[in-house]
Amino acid sequence: MKPLGENKLGQLFFLRLKESRWSGSLGRQLYDTSPGGVLLSEPLASSAETTSELLLRVARSLPNLPFLAVRQEGGTSDPLSLFLPHLPSPCVGRGKSLRAVMRLGELFGEALSLLGFNTNFAPLLDLRTPFTEKTLGARTFGSDPCQVTECGRAFLRGLERHGILACGKHFPGLGSVPVDNSSGLPLSDKPMAALWREDLLPFRELLARLPLILISPAGYKAYDFDRPRPASLSKGVITGLLRVKLGFSGLALAYELESARGAGDIGDAAIQAVSAGCDMIVMDHGGPIEAARLALIAGLESGKLLPQRVEQALERILAAKKRLRAPSGKVSLPALNGLVRRYEKFAMEYRREGSNNA
Repeated sequence: MKPLGENKLGQLFFLRLKESRWSGSLGRQLYDTSPGGVLLSEPLASSAETTSELLLRVARSLPNLPFLAVRQEGGTSDPLSLFLPHLPSPCVGRGKSLRAVMRLGELFGEALSLLGFNTNFAPLLDLRTPFTEKTLGARTFGSDPCQVTECGRAFLRGLERHGILACGKHFPGLGSVPVDNSSGLPLSDKPMAALWREDLLPFRELLARLPLILISPAGYKAYDFDRPRPASLSKGVITGLLRVKLGFSGLALAYELESARGAGDIGDAAIQAVSAGCDMIVMDHGGPIEAARLALIAGLESGKLLPQRVEQALERILAAKKRLRAPSGKVSLPALNGLVRRYEKFAMEYRREGSNNA
């Protein structure tokens, strides 16, 4: 039996799974980590029944009901495409109407709920700019901050109608972050006032409706001018901006710590992320997550990581989990067939218009 303290620390991890089917080795992974959340990678299994069964087995193997998440945005980011019709991208939905964007969120929410998911790593609230054209492209709602805000609100409304928790990303925005940087750390040099007026507008308007926020892996000179670091390791971004100035009380998630520049090793990065205000860390299973877990334990013992900060994160996780629904492990065939028809009808409207942006 593992010590209670280690089980508690496991809640701070969002385990990213590459498996699409249940197996004994997956069960051992989950036992070793006892994560607070699980993110299924793309693509999923080729059937709705297999995916639903996997979610049930994952949930039953853990001491606490986990966040069961996937990244379902539409367009090319469509992990359900092996058993559900392909739907248009957020950009295409925005080009039609806000009602279409809300309908997109509704269909995704219905599908995720039917399968047993309770969390979606969407919507993407970054602005479409020359910097994000190649990396995000049609995954964004557009370049106008007000338009992105309204589309994000409509998409959230669709997910909420089916009880799916949303994770907005990537705070405080990737619109001003060049892909290539000689220092190795993607870095925004956009002034604070401009970030506030543009990139941050969708987050400022929607934070109250977002249970989870995914923190950007880029650095921002506006908040860490002397020593640029990833936003997920920055007290200026997470504690100062997100928590104090914007009053966000939901979950802040760090990711890509394995490649975080200037953070030391993965253990140091994990301690920095939690100390800066992140509540959960998205990581793959294996050596990195074990190193991060052991580092958090050592950090608590040495005083490098304050127990109050961990308890605060655990309280936020517990509060967010009160809204979770447990998976049933069963997919109603009539419900699935009805959903397929609604997917097809919605997608057909775009094909008739000759859209080529999905």
